[in-house]
Amino acid sequence: MIISSSAIVLSKLKYRDNDLIVKLLVRDLGITSFIVRGGSRKNKTNYFQQLNLLEIEFDFNSKRSLHYFKDFENKFSLRTIHTDYKKMGVIIFLSEILSKILVHQEKDFELFTFIENSIKYYDDTKFNSSFHLAFLIKLSRFLGFYPETENKDYKFFDLQHGCYTNTDDSKYLISHEELECFNMILGINFDELNSLIINSVQRKNLLDNIILYYKLHIENFVSVKSLEVLRKLF
Repeated sequence: MIISSSAIVLSKLKYRDNDLIVKLLVRDLGITSFIVRGGSRKNKTNYFQQLNLLEIEFDFNSKRSLHYFKDFENKFSLRTIHTDYKKMGVIIFLSEILSKILVHQEKDFELFTFIENSIKYYDDTKFNSSFHLAFLIKLSRFLGFYPETENKDYKFFDLQHGCYTNTDDSKYLISHEELECFNMILGINFDELNSLIINSVQRKNLLDNIILYYKLHIENFVSVKSLEVLRKLF
């Protein structure tokens, strides 16, 4: 069956001397892996940078674990996310997160559209050091564990149960300054991030809490290798 679809590059792995194995989130299918003959050559490898947006055509066979492209091309001309070193660090981090959590993801048009539009927005706008925080919170809605927003005046937020509480009976509670930062990022639009005032220490703690939130709600969510690199950038 020939499928023509939009796709988002999640990861790539060198295979043999000149080939690549790439994992894509395909709009009309979900997670699908491909082998790219000669993919490590420069004229092809640029297509498969993390979170690049593609239009692809391939012959789908449900019995195959690896597929072959009939054709592929850039869907959009992304200008900054693969050239600005700070944005590149964020993109590497987010692509690793997505690769870890969308292992068996089936087609989900709303999820795909959210990720695609977020990448386009990030590419079109100036670097913001809190973009990845807002992205991860928004992403949790599509994964089924978006934080409950009722009772935001309560003293604590329980990361394990995803809700606000006044009861101090969990080891996964955040409060005080950490809770204030969490409340600021919760529900914020990307175009409002420039008005968000948090320092580097607060941003680091907020990211740690969001990563812990993911670990508590996604089975077998392991450590993120690119996290330390991201922390050194800003």
